[in-house]
Amino acid sequence: MTENPFTGRTAVITGAGAGIGAALATELAARGMSLVLADIDVAGVRRTAAELRTKGVRALGVGVDVSDPDSVAALAEAGYAEFGSVELLCNNAGVLLFGGVAESSLGDWRWLSSVNIEGTLNCLHAFLPRMRAASGWRYVMNTSSTHAFLPDTANSALYSATKHAVLALTLGLRSELAAEGIGVTLLCPGQAATRILDSQRNRPQNFGRRAPEPYGTGQIPMAIEPEAVAYAAADGILRESPLVFALPEETRETFRSQVEQMWRLADDALGDRAETRIATGG
Repeated sequence: MTENPFTGRTAVITGAGAGIGAALATELAARGMSLVLADIDVAGVRRTAAELRTKGVRALGVGVDVSDPDSVAALAEAGYAEFGSVELLCNNAGVLLFGGVAESSLGDWRWLSSVNIEGTLNCLHAFLPRMRAASGWRYVMNTSSTHAFLPDTANSALYSATKHAVLALTLGLRSELAAEGIGVTLLCPGQAATRILDSQRNRPQNFGRRAPEPYGTGQIPMAIEPEAVAYAAADGILRESPLVFALPEETRETFRSQVEQMWRLADDALGDRAETRIATGG
């Protein structure tokens, strides 16, 4: 696609109070979009929206808990009331914690999955019906992670499991919506300079005790800037790419070898089974 589909249209971005979501808001605003910004951090998302409005961008900042279907439904009502339509849905909100599977609590899993998986589904259920009823250019971008492709997820298995789920949901959705002319892209950042290590600052008490944070709560070292991730995301949407990876240049070859290792594991397993069938006559 050579034309700019963003100009004059409206995007919804969750997790827009800071980090990749805020950078994506700035990137899409520069490309001519109006914005509905959502985050559980009410002060942060309102600040992001206010900063964009000073630059002449139409931007609405809304406090939203994506794990709550009613909260997301209210976001949809507010967005359509303000702008009349939504053409781009960016399901970007996500949380992270580290820890072994055996040591993690059920509350840890429920918190991660309620935001990373159910949050994505809640937004799809709230916005897709009206997007499908419309015509013209429409698009969905879901944020997963490079963790969805790693062969060894020690200390991040629960988080990686949620990002595997987002991968599967997105690829399935892309197939389902293709006939309706709605594009779908999966964004997979890795090692971005955000506050994701401090995700538990917004962890609701109903998910139990705060888990230990073995790597601290600062920014990830040797990280790609959120602005670079946002640019790659917008470019991927323009190219209608199924997958967009955004990670530091110096880690790309390491990640590529990890992905290749994942597929070697599958290939070796399939080969072993084939050899077993031949040996046993099965």
